[in-house]
Amino acid sequence: MLKLLSSLATAALLATVGAQTAKAQSLLTEAPVANPVVSLKGLGQSTILSTRPVAMANAIMHHDASLTAFEQPKSALRFTGEDDVINLTFVLDAQNIAAGGDLVIAYRNAVSVMPETSVVSVMVNGSPAGEFPIRSPSGFDKQVLNVSPALLRTGVNEVRLRAVQRHRVDCSMEATYELWTEIDYQSSGFRTQTQRGLNGFSGLRSVGRNDQGLTDVRLVLRDGAGANALNRAASLVQTLALVLNRDDISVTVAESEGHGPGIDLVVVTDTDPDSASVLVGNEPYGLSVADSADPARARVVLHAATDGEIPGMLLSAIQGQLKTVLDTGIRAGRKGEIRTEASSVYTLADAGYVATPFSGRLFTTRFDMVLPADFYPADYATLDLALNAATSPGLKPTSQLLVRVNDRVVKSLPMRDTNGQTFSGRKLELPLRAFRPGRNQIELLAELERGADDSCIFAERDDSIPRFILLDTTEIRVPALARVARSPELAAMAGSAYPYAGSAGFTVHALKPDVNSVSAAMTMIAKLSLVARAPAPAQVVFGPPDATGGGNAIVIASKRAVEELVEQGAGGFIATPQQIDFALAERFVDPISTSSIHLPGAAIPRAMTTDPVALLDAFRQSTRNLGEESTSMHSLSVGVTDAFRTLRSWLKYETSSDAVPLVEPRRKAVLSQRPRASGTGVVTWLTADSAPDMRDASNLLADPAVWNRLEGENLVLDLDTGSIRSTRPQAYFAHEIKNYDPGNLRRIAAAWFSDHFRIYVALVIALMAVFAIWLGRVVPGAGVRTDR
Repeated sequence: MLKLLSSLATAALLATVGAQTAKAQSLLTEAPVANPVVSLKGLGQSTILSTRPVAMANAIMHHDASLTAFEQPKSALRFTGEDDVINLTFVLDAQNIAAGGDLVIAYRNAVSVMPETSVVSVMVNGSPAGEFPIRSPSGFDKQVLNVSPALLRTGVNEVRLRAVQRHRVDCSMEATYELWTEIDYQSSGFRTQTQRGLNGFSGLRSVGRNDQGLTDVRLVLRDGAGANALNRAASLVQTLALVLNRDDISVTVAESEGHGPGIDLVVVTDTDPDSASVLVGNEPYGLSVADSADPARARVVLHAATDGEIPGMLLSAIQGQLKTVLDTGIRAGRKGEIRTEASSVYTLADAGYVATPFSGRLFTTRFDMVLPADFYPADYATLDLALNAATSPGLKPTSQLLVRVNDRVVKSLPMRDTNGQTFSGRKLELPLRAFRPGRNQIELLAELERGADDSCIFAERDDSIPRFILLDTTEIRVPALARVARSPELAAMAGSAYPYAGSAGFTVHALKPDVNSVSAAMTMIAKLSLVARAPAPAQVVFGPPDATGGGNAIVIASKRAVEELVEQGAGGFIATPQQIDFALAERFVDPISTSSIHLPGAAIPRAMTTDPVALLDAFRQSTRNLGEESTSMHSLSVGVTDAFRTLRSWLKYETSSDAVPLVEPRRKAVLSQRPRASGTGVVTWLTADSAPDMRDASNLLADPAVWNRLEGENLVLDLDTGSIRSTRPQAYFAHEIKNYDPGNLRRIAAAWFSDHFRIYVALVIALMAVFAIWLGRVVPGAGVRTDR
């Protein structure tokens, strides 16, 4: 409480007012979603130590090979709103610190940003490093800030960029969504004074990204290589993904080394003499890293005598030369992320949030929560947010705090006290149904308008007076969770690699071994090991899965390969070549999409077309009032069905867009989960219209902005627009319970009844009827004297 009061005194805060939830939801659903906002005011960073602007062309600048790249993906390099923060990291070795270097920030901004009052301030490892104005709406501009060696450290260095943006002409709440500034991922980073070069495996974390904004990992194989070569390299691909600790890894299989930023992988064994053809030097036995011929690339070589030596070599490297890299990377955790356990309490400080006063109109901060893969989301408990915050006097009575979970508003807190309001542990109950297994995005937004905002006279606006403060002692209280893993659930796969994580391993089937499908298979292996935070035994197989087999599998297939499998059946499927086809594309691409595919004896996606349930609902809606057979009883039945559908949508946080029939993209891919035909295991299918489209689908899934939004049973990826559309499962075909504790069983039962509320209502009515019958028989005879 003393910390809260002292923060309020320093910030000169106190006051809030309420607002209607409906208005807030309409505002947030109609406007673009803002990125995380964390204010840094009050830290005394007004001095410009060194700023050297360099005008750039309007087009995106090419990658500078002398730069040490930031580790964060392209999707994380964007400021939005009036006050936003980006946390970046880069890696340096000891020899590059002594001379210092330059922090290079290439950016462009929206035309609506006012250059006179908008600024980006920079901190390096917690110390101010400079600032520069935001004034480049017509193209990318490069800012170079000299950084003293005293601010740098060996290993991971942290950069905190805070952008304060003001609108040129509009002071409304909606106008804050028009403000943005983005950083060019290719032309931004840290430039050392000495010549940049690799210094061990830690240097791999400094490689840049390709033109698609992805970390390019290129597996170089000889001509004629097959599944055995991929299986030899699979463990190295997973280990490298853990070393890089990047969410945007895209694996390419090719016959030659790549060009531009990236990493080339080579696996050579003496038992396969042909594999040595990809060596360029006399690489030693074991795992080694070296510069590539392209100065923007690195080269990693695993040289073993036999295939059996590879796991031991990688284990030795993980315990030795890779240990420091892993300890400072994937094992160290990330800012903006909380990995939760049941019955635990966390604070915003655990997510890397820094409490500072906020003086704008719309406060926003965002963090991720990773819930267990076997978490059962239902209405048997709530996840509580214990709010420690305050507002200043003078705000409008429409001010409010909103909580969004996975892009849906689930809670609002009106702040009606115009004289100032303090929240000390105010509990906000967030329904567990709004969450999902794996990764969840939580946003806290505060709408903070004053009367002066209506006049929009900048001379009268005093941004030195804060309006709101959210303390980092705000708690996130996770209750006891119902633990039962369910399938299909793509969110659990994307967030925790369920059910593919673990020692049991899984198989990845490429129906046809074209280079695009094989590259997609290796990308999926890298992604799953990264989200599982550990390598898993993965085996690549060319051809369809065994219909009578068990275990978990992933199938990569073009539409032509799937249609051939459907026509011939698993037994008659044309023998699959066992060598990788390095041709760039198929000779023929069928432009007509298959409406439905059903594979006898195996699991296959329902396919690449509109949702039949949504189409059926739309048909019923359009024909409801047609025909003379429509009766009052029929209308009553339809009305009851609609009521139940509305109630179900409300309980499951479904929006109106969830029921809109899918519009067929021109080029698309489908990611879906199905039960294995044998009943033991899950099969995840990635299908596309053609093999070249498969590569585009793989790159789209490599983007964390897409991967972290996976959920449901089917996911349609629009390869032209980069958009996705998920379909939730109507029923779950697999359940796995590891905890048979009575408390967990009770929570599972409560969760099941909340999912099947019709049965719950029927049981309640039945029990009431039984009680009424019993009461009708007992009460009339109570106290009545009879001859007996």
